[in-house]
Amino acid sequence: MPDLPPQGALRLTDVLGACVAALDPDLPGARDAAREALAIEPAEQVLVLLVDGLGWVPLEARLGHAPVLRAHREATTVVHTVAPSTTAAAITAFATGRLPGATRMVGYSVFAEGGTMNLLAFAEGVDPVLWQPCDTIFEVLARAGVTSAVVSPSAFAGSGLTRAALRGARHVGATGWEQRIRAALHELRAGTRVVYLYWSDIDHTGHHHGVGSEEWTAALEEFDAGLRLLLAGLPRGVRAVLTADHGMVDTSPDQLIDLAEHPELDEGLAGIGGEARCVHVHAREGAAAGVLERWRDVLAERAWVWGPEDMADVLGEGPGSAVVGDALVFMRGHRGIVDSRVQSAGSISQVGIHGSLTSDEMLVPVMRLA
Repeated sequence: MPDLPPQGALRLTDVLGACVAALDPDLPGARDAAREALAIEPAEQVLVLLVDGLGWVPLEARLGHAPVLRAHREATTVVHTVAPSTTAAAITAFATGRLPGATRMVGYSVFAEGGTMNLLAFAEGVDPVLWQPCDTIFEVLARAGVTSAVVSPSAFAGSGLTRAALRGARHVGATGWEQRIRAALHELRAGTRVVYLYWSDIDHTGHHHGVGSEEWTAALEEFDAGLRLLLAGLPRGVRAVLTADHGMVDTSPDQLIDLAEHPELDEGLAGIGGEARCVHVHAREGAAAGVLERWRDVLAERAWVWGPEDMADVLGEGPGSAVVGDALVFMRGHRGIVDSRVQSAGSISQVGIHGSLTSDEMLVPVMRLA
């Protein structure tokens, strides 16, 4: 069965609002019930770390390599991320408190006008602020006079994802782990009330080497060592909370279904969006019913396939369902779907992938560090 949260359960969408409630439960965007459920104590300032790709399942298996994180095991609540379990969707959900159906950030890419648009970068002429219509929590805090800062690489300052998901916060550019630690501590010492610190190296390592690799473990160890320095430098009155956007599974070439080699899936197809683990299926005009039936029949137990009438159940209500086409396909196990006719060899050869509804991808930690 897909690992979807029960009704009313805590999700990644609750985390930033819970941290805001630690400052003042009456602030806009605050979710005090979530704060209580996550046991986040009141604070003068909050530091929220989002570690890309640090799902709970792989982290729990490697806690022996991460003594700082292991020391906070009992201060950890495991929650669900959003579907699809991928960066653009999840970071936007984290920063808005809204599901992908509402934000239209429904995957790595979307299919439109015969091509695909990457939702991390967007296409020329597409305004991320218009594409993603929901207020961010940073925006509503700014209107209330509450300062916030985003610490991430300088190259991200004007990126499509930053403008879609993190607008309202002042961007502070920093590259390496030590630089980001210094930048975050500087912001806190200067009085910034909400500081968001982003780290992506664990995710990048997983994509290139696999979440089960020695390289992934080394990336976790590097992060954990830096975390010790960060926590040692926290000013008084700061609450620090760590979370992640998604987990990951490892795949192999024999687990990938290439549409170029499967005419039964390609029949009636206009194109695909999303990513290997969560595919948006767009049919040619008049072919939608047949395409949906064939994909369900051919993939069978290898995937969970949602039709248009069911998409809001997994994405959430809103315009996002209209973006994903005629079927939404979440792959089971360690499988993925690719199209070698339009995708690069590099993107197809990624070892670690994510986006689907397995526990490895859907479960993320919320860890009270201070």
